[in-house]
Amino acid sequence: MNAKTRFILILCVSAIAIVLLLQFFWVKNYYKVNQETFEKEVNMAFEDALKKEFSLRCDTIQHLIANRLMDTAEFKITGEYNEDKKKYIYTIANAHNPGDKFSSSSFSNKNIKGVLHLNDTIFKREIAESFAYTFRSEDLENHIVYYRTQNLGGFMIDNSQKYDFDTIRLRPVLTNYLKQRDINVPFRFYLRAKDSTLNKSNFNTALKTKYPIITKSYPTYKQKGEQQYVRAMFTNPFSYIISKMGLMFAGSLMVIIMVAFSLLYLLKQLFNEKRLSKIKDDFIGNITHEFKTPIATASAAIEALTDFNVLDDKAKTQKYLNHSKNELVRLSALVDKILNVAIYDTQQFSIAPEWFNVDDLLKKMLYESAAIQQKQINWFYNNLSQVHELYADKTYFEHAIKNVIDNAIKYTPGEVNIQVACSVENGFLAIAVKDNGIGISSEALPRVFEKFYRVSSGDKHFVKGHGLGLSYVKSIIEKHHGWYKAESEYGQGTKLTLAWPV
Repeated sequence: MNAKTRFILILCVSAIAIVLLLQFFWVKNYYKVNQETFEKEVNMAFEDALKKEFSLRCDTIQHLIANRLMDTAEFKITGEYNEDKKKYIYTIANAHNPGDKFSSSSFSNKNIKGVLHLNDTIFKREIAESFAYTFRSEDLENHIVYYRTQNLGGFMIDNSQKYDFDTIRLRPVLTNYLKQRDINVPFRFYLRAKDSTLNKSNFNTALKTKYPIITKSYPTYKQKGEQQYVRAMFTNPFSYIISKMGLMFAGSLMVIIMVAFSLLYLLKQLFNEKRLSKIKDDFIGNITHEFKTPIATASAAIEALTDFNVLDDKAKTQKYLNHSKNELVRLSALVDKILNVAIYDTQQFSIAPEWFNVDDLLKKMLYESAAIQQKQINWFYNNLSQVHELYADKTYFEHAIKNVIDNAIKYTPGEVNIQVACSVENGFLAIAVKDNGIGISSEALPRVFEKFYRVSSGDKHFVKGHGLGLSYVKSIIEKHHGWYKAESEYGQGTKLTLAWPV
């Protein structure tokens, strides 16, 4: 990797890293803001729940007091008009001790006026309920019980203790208030004998880890015991916060993924370009050698004709001219192949399908390949497909199969055994060419159809070539909408399959 490429890579990676870092801090701060909002919400819900639970307890005791005052065996309710005060005075007296009584001329919730008759139950109920409400607002809501009459005071004390603060009654109330705020995070109550309502309290690390959100402290006004202050503790509200962040979080996450993917893709492309550059250099070296050989041979023949008086000898003249002609034809064919591969790679060539006999053409190519080689070549052909006629471009079909057969011969040292088998696979005529050559390693096998790629041993190629053959084959197969497959083991030969639609 040169210095310029390295600088660009460092610059891109740094820029992307900064974007990722900024995105991370933005998401982190946004999460923190939502966590603080959650803390405020649960504190408000907890405060409302405490008030509601206390109000429900007062409602219960108030109702019990009203019913108790209607019990004539325990209380006597009377009323009369006071001329001096110009008011109606209503009295509650202990039925067991008439001197133990309490009187009132005004009530907090009603403007009751009139003389109370003994049999006026409806009016008596209104008086009882008015007294009960007064006891609630003056006593219960101030967490104090005044002994206005002994048996009433005792009754209120007993029921205040019976309906004292209890987390069992508080839990469903708090759950309902949290539900109204779409909060469904597990919680538990934390009770203490002493605490600070200013929320100044230290909690051990283990507790804060398990319950990171702890509400403010509120007094319970419990008459007995050490449970004088209560808090609500919540487990990690991650799911709630993520749901609130919603599309914002999803968008940020998508940006992070896209940036990370872009970085990986950029790195992959850079290393791919480096690999292609090496393949290109290798290709140039190979193709230069391929060009030099016919040029050098033709040049030597022409030089012999001009410098060694060969022109006087017609036989030698014809021999050198034939050498020159053959080498120039070879050079022209090589140039045409390179130009054709460029066209095939862009899929800009067209095919002219026609019906032809597959068996005859394949046997002809095998026979010709075996006849012109300087090796001992044995070939075996077997068609089990029951397909003998194929609709394809005959010329390109021949080029593709010829390339595969040539590779089989070229990469097999010594005696060559080629097996060609035809079969039908999922509506395609699969033509498999198997050799007994040097084979291909598992690392190189996936890349054999890449343009310019050649399997090498170190920095040397022991077989002449330019890495265009199988790329050419691939373009022809794709143009016919077929498929191809390579199977090989190093030292165990290679099997190439080309499939054509039938």
